[in-house]
Amino acid sequence: MKSSDDIRRHFGTFGFKWQDSVPIVSANPKLLFNISGGVVFEDVISHGATPEDSRVVSVQTCLRTDGWEKIGFSGRHHLAFDMLGHFSLYEGKEAEVKGVMIESAWRYLTECLDISPSTLSATVHPQDATSQMVWKGLGVRTVSNDGNVTYTPTRNRCGVRTEIVWENPGTRRSMELWNLVFTEFQGESLFESPMEVIAADSGASIDRIVTAVECSRSDYENSNWKGVVDSIAELSRAKDRTVVCRLADLGKAAVLLVSQGLRPGNKAADYVLRKLIREAFILCQQTSIPFDEFVVISGNWWASAEAVQTVFAEEVLKFEKGLERGRKEYQKLVSRSTGPLTEQDTEYLSSTFGFPKALIKLEEARRNAGGMS
Repeated sequence: MKSSDDIRRHFGTFGFKWQDSVPIVSANPKLLFNISGGVVFEDVISHGATPEDSRVVSVQTCLRTDGWEKIGFSGRHHLAFDMLGHFSLYEGKEAEVKGVMIESAWRYLTECLDISPSTLSATVHPQDATSQMVWKGLGVRTVSNDGNVTYTPTRNRCGVRTEIVWENPGTRRSMELWNLVFTEFQGESLFESPMEVIAADSGASIDRIVTAVECSRSDYENSNWKGVVDSIAELSRAKDRTVVCRLADLGKAAVLLVSQGLRPGNKAADYVLRKLIREAFILCQQTSIPFDEFVVISGNWWASAEAVQTVFAEEVLKFEKGLERGRKEYQKLVSRSTGPLTEQDTEYLSSTFGFPKALIKLEEARRNAGGMS
């Protein structure tokens, strides 16, 4: 993967100016975190605010929680990630904007990163004749998709999308690599009220880009992730590697939030950090990974262990103190019967004492193992 200097240099030839990443916690009161590079420009794209620069490129650190359950399993979804984005903010008409946005993205992938054009294709809305012509001029195969539509969060403007899709030559599996969003109509009706000048919000996850460059089977096997995943796996007894990948992902998100000044708490972004650390602790318990060693590995990979160790340790200490009441009640329940806990018992421990079901299951497994020995 090219460095930020390489990205700046390449897109600079197309007139894009570099903008540094802003903090993960969003300045938008409707969001906890910056979930993409484009949300930084929401006031411009949705409401027509005047930007400092009309053509911008950035690598924005983002965090998304809407796909929490997919983390570790899909191989391409992450909580925390860096998004390469380039933006044209109402500087030109449709043909000009779509031409420069599509061509710069395509040339970056195929010429700067040497991704084989034969592995790439594009999806285009069937009524987006302009994008189809640009792709045709580049010699790119396109697939029609009438689902390629977009609306601003306030739904006062809308438009169409075109996507660059990469097919892994080893697995033949495809994934969306790059998404180009064009805001070009007033209101909620496509093609009815075209704007004289349009906006474009375009980008790709750095993790997915590296996966395509290296032809990895999943993001967790590319050079961004493989080292930390392998290091955690060496400590684990887990046979299921997806659990280790999930743990690595939780660690990255928590480390980045702590390194940006957040501390675990009960509200908003602070609560998300608390949830990240506590789930990571539970997974370490389930996989027999020493939590302190997990923190050192995660800290050193994504920031520095010294910067995060105290915060993680203090939060786990609070968590363990809170678990004591649940463990005592669990012992009371199991002392009354030699059989397994009922679903009603498990729900009681979880809802009344906050004793996580994952830890109840672990305690039950230990009890059963002890009874068999």
